[in-house]
Amino acid sequence: MYKRQTFTLGHLAAERDRLLRALADEGLLRANRALPVPVPPLRIGLVTSVGSAAHADFTDELVASGLPFTVLECDARVQGDGAAVDLAEAVHTVADRRPDVVALVRGGGSAADLAAFDAEVLARTIAGLDVPVVTGIGHEVDRSVADEVAHTAFKTPTACAAALVEQVRTYVEAVDALAVAVADRATTVVDRADSLLGGCLLYTSD
Repeated sequence: MYKRQTFTLGHLAAERDRLLRALADEGLLRANRALPVPVPPLRIGLVTSVGSAAHADFTDELVASGLPFTVLECDARVQGDGAAVDLAEAVHTVADRRPDVVALVRGGGSAADLAAFDAEVLARTIAGLDVPVVTGIGHEVDRSVADEVAHTAFKTPTACAAALVEQVRTYVEAVDALAVAVADRATTVVDRADSLLGGCLLYTSD
């Protein structure tokens, strides 16, 4: 049993390395990373197992922020036979609804549990999108192929959501600071105008 498991994990690792080399040769590892992330990223396409802990962790982080996020959810299997195709279809479906970013998340697991995220069909789907993809996949050690082709990879669903929250907060703070600067500048201009007018003498002819 131990030898068979070792062979299986070794086979998965070999396939992962082969796919990464092929994607690199085709220039696809950086394709999604080259896409700009809209500012602020408030419209989120979420692909995960709806109702899972990963789903709760991600959405709870957005809700707790108090920011006006819109989440477009697409339920998908994240493990087992057919999961890779299911995930690829879900990513494509949610991307068609034109979110600012697509978030692909799931909780932790063994290398075998996370095999769907090393699948070629999912990797090529992500690389071919014109919407940036962020991942939050709980790994034991290695990054998945999905992480490698995504725009940005985070360690967990919570970290993925927190990063999006931080981007929006940074934008809000920048807008608020600009509004204060404009108001201060306007006050300075008005005060200067009042000062100049106060130093003028007005003459009237009888």
